[in-house]
Amino acid sequence: MPRVNSTLQRNRLLIHRAISQRLHIFCAGAWSTLIAANCLLHGLPLLFSSRPGTPLRVLCIVAFDMLYQLRNTKLLTKRKARIVAALLDLGACANAAFDNKYCCTSEYLETRRILQEAGMDSLIAEYLQRLKDLEHRRPLPGGDDSRFHEIRCYREAVARLSLGMVAATVNGNQCLDEAIRATARDADLNILWRIVMQCQLIDDALDYSKDLSGGLPSFLTATAPLSQGLELTRRSALGYADIRDILRTGDLFPLRVTLLLVSLCAKLAVRLRHLRHCAALGR
Repeated sequence: MPRVNSTLQRNRLLIHRAISQRLHIFCAGAWSTLIAANCLLHGLPLLFSSRPGTPLRVLCIVAFDMLYQLRNTKLLTKRKARIVAALLDLGACANAAFDNKYCCTSEYLETRRILQEAGMDSLIAEYLQRLKDLEHRRPLPGGDDSRFHEIRCYREAVARLSLGMVAATVNGNQCLDEAIRATARDADLNILWRIVMQCQLIDDALDYSKDLSGGLPSFLTATAPLSQGLELTRRSALGYADIRDILRTGDLFPLRVTLLLVSLCAKLAVRLRHLRHCAALGR
């Protein structure tokens, strides 16, 4: 009889712990969702501002605003948000220049001026040098599976570099190397990096023809037969969406939901590109 009572008490304790843990995750998820909504409202005016240049960059600022508030219990200041917007615009201009695409010179100079006034010359110089090194070593499109792997690694490195630069600026106490490592080590930044990679997959699926004619290395132009690139891209999308190894906490709920939605969009974009390819072949 004492043994039965002991077993019952142990089971009750386990049930109580499980309920408490789930309740904690639920409360943390609800709180982080409220923070995300508040950050979204906080960032809405940026949609009507000249900087940053696109709604996607506004959402990136909102994401970093949310992460900053979760870590520091306060929103980004307007000054820091303005600096982050300038960083995102600078990265877009730099990438456009390396891809031989149009980049407004006056906008670039104005962006550099804003960052120079913020005392970020050394970080920007390091970022641009690292980006230049990556771009000068980037693989050529039109290869086999190994070429796809090389291009995927190149695209991932560029994304980590860009996110690391913004993270180092937002946190204010990280060097660029540490911030880049955080995109793989820290759960929140890692999920954000996965979201960025899924966005790149969507962009590659939509701009396949332009990338192909421009000789740009993308997920879909990496291999000579498009069908092979589509299959490898589909697998990559599944890999970026897989976060089973990341600790499930309520704080990450908004990011997890966002990754799920963006992953579905990436899957749809790749599928539509596959259907267009089949239609072109008359299948």
